[in-house]
Amino acid sequence: MAGEAKYVYGSQLTLEASGGSAAAAAVVAANDASFNSANSSMYPLADFVLYCSFGAAVAITTVDLFRQSLDIDSTNDALDTTASTFEQTYVGSFAIKSGQSAAAYYFLPSVPLTANCQFWIKNSTAQSLAAGWTLKATPKSFVPGA
Repeated sequence: MAGEAKYVYGSQLTLEASGGSAAAAAVVAANDASFNSANSSMYPLADFVLYCSFGAAVAITTVDLFRQSLDIDSTNDALDTTASTFEQTYVGSFAIKSGQSAAAYYFLPSVPLTANCQFWIKNSTAQSLAAGWTLKATPKSFVPGA
């Protein structure tokens, strides 16, 4: 049908290729790359994939995702996210299956982007997040169908 909305996708971006371990309640930056106009096509949304494992089985819980906007006033950035004092713009949570400890992929669709931004994760489980986790995102937007 002509004129219906459909998604168009950009290239997947690896925001963190091999993150270090993170204790329970720790916040860590996915700082291997950030979104900007060159690599996001200025698309307003992105689908995120977290690949991780835990030191022991977790209860039903989450790993939370936070966005930090960069260059919001010239080269000045929004404040960094910190574990206990400031959780910059919460944008969603990866739901972690109860009893999970082995490596698995977790999907979080349609996260809003800004023109230039980086992301942080918070290990909201009671277990250590093992080193080697990855965070990838694929920018997307709506376009009219043909």
